[in-house]
Amino acid sequence: MFDYVDVSGLDASAALDVVEQAQILKRHAEVQEALGMLRVVKTYRHQIPTDKVQLGGEGTGLIDDFACLELAAALHRSVDSVTPQVVELVNLEVRLPRLWEITIACGTPVWLARRIARVTGHLSLRAALWVDATIAPFVTRLAPGRLLKFVDALVVQADPAAAEARWAARNSTRVEIGVIGRDGLRDIYGWLTAADATYLDAALEQLSSILAGHGSTETAQERRATALGILATPARALALIQHELAHPTLTDATVPELDLPEPHDGPSTNEQPADGHGHRSPFGCAGHTCGRITVPAERLLPKATLVIHLSDDTLTTGVGVGRCEQLGALTITQVRQLLGHSRVEVRPLFNPNGIIGVDDYEIPAPMRRAVLQRHRYEIFPYGSRTTASLDLDHTRPYQWGNNWRPGQTDPDNLGPLRRKSHRAKTHAGWRLAQPEPGTFTWTSPLGRRYLVTAAGLTNNYQHAPGTQPWDNPLGGPLLPDLPTQGRRRRRPRGAGSARVVSRAADGRVGVRPQVRLRP
Repeated sequence: MFDYVDVSGLDASAALDVVEQAQILKRHAEVQEALGMLRVVKTYRHQIPTDKVQLGGEGTGLIDDFACLELAAALHRSVDSVTPQVVELVNLEVRLPRLWEITIACGTPVWLARRIARVTGHLSLRAALWVDATIAPFVTRLAPGRLLKFVDALVVQADPAAAEARWAARNSTRVEIGVIGRDGLRDIYGWLTAADATYLDAALEQLSSILAGHGSTETAQERRATALGILATPARALALIQHELAHPTLTDATVPELDLPEPHDGPSTNEQPADGHGHRSPFGCAGHTCGRITVPAERLLPKATLVIHLSDDTLTTGVGVGRCEQLGALTITQVRQLLGHSRVEVRPLFNPNGIIGVDDYEIPAPMRRAVLQRHRYEIFPYGSRTTASLDLDHTRPYQWGNNWRPGQTDPDNLGPLRRKSHRAKTHAGWRLAQPEPGTFTWTSPLGRRYLVTAAGLTNNYQHAPGTQPWDNPLGGPLLPDLPTQGRRRRRPRGAGSARVVSRAADGRVGVRPQVRLRP
């Protein structure tokens, strides 16, 4: 029987040590299971030795067609659940060798490595090895969500044609509304094109803002749900938007009842049909055939701000991948669909350099924009929340009264944090310093130390630091150039495969990922 550690008499710090050790043991057990499963499929034989199949991607070998049946029965699972796991492990070992070595050293959990093997499974062997070499320096320093987004971008860049095909397949757009409701609610699920989804999101934000101006007491998410319901009655949505454009501030807490002449087409004023929310249509008609909604259609389109990063080569050649801060990695075709019309307003390039500090506590808009360009993700350790909607925190608390000094609100004294992290720093004993612009050092109340860089990388001091260019704290995951076919890159000094460099007495394993990357 397994012996558990008695935690009843431990304090929080000692109990956290137990949690960390349990995670190490869990990762060891998962790695042991993965190694055993791979050995089974490599060595399994049955009476028909010619029954061999290639379950993995390019570069993987043949395995016995009935090996997964043996595994499924032994694990008390269905063969349909075991086979995908075997495929991912085979791809991981052969096509992502650096990631596999870090996983064996317990530097990353097996489930995360398997997920990466799954999303890269369709790539060629050469492209998969390139993705593997690119992500190896970051797998222990990025939150899983951020690492998977980075992998998604690399997959698009490695095979844009396949990304286009997947995008085209997904363009069989659909929207499904659940049949069975719960507590008066029903589920909605759907796939939209990136452009339509962006417009819908902007329309929901626009109507939600209008509802807030009318005095709605709903939360922001509840207002968005109400706004989606309003879009189901186009006349009401158009009237709200038109009236907001003409009268920015409405005094009625619901929908304005306007004294308008009887419409030319549709029911009379005395027989106005109520919409789904119990309010009369503000323009006295069930649809928009009365002629009262006269705002040009172009003015009624919602506005959406997209920040898209393109390299100069992509702009000049039309080949490459763009990164949209709201939508992730995009192929050039997707960028053209989003921007290929006459309703685009191109704003001048924003230069965040040269912004000086101010004396006020409030943060000017240009300064906020500069900080958010430097920090695309929150600065809490392993943060994965994007920063567009986050507050900016003064690393050195703003001093009032006798301790006031000028220039306290400065880009080099700011960092984006969600409210809970902000409260932890202010009231719960977390200590934060910014020894140099964009580099944050955290110390938890239990003494754990973390370093977070401008690129969002986290060092928890459990993995031995290396001497390669990617170990520079200011470095971060950027989309590199694709390797040129037949061209051998210069090998950086000390480069090689990932390897275990230390094993502490408490069982922690340090990994120094060393891959062939350009400095």
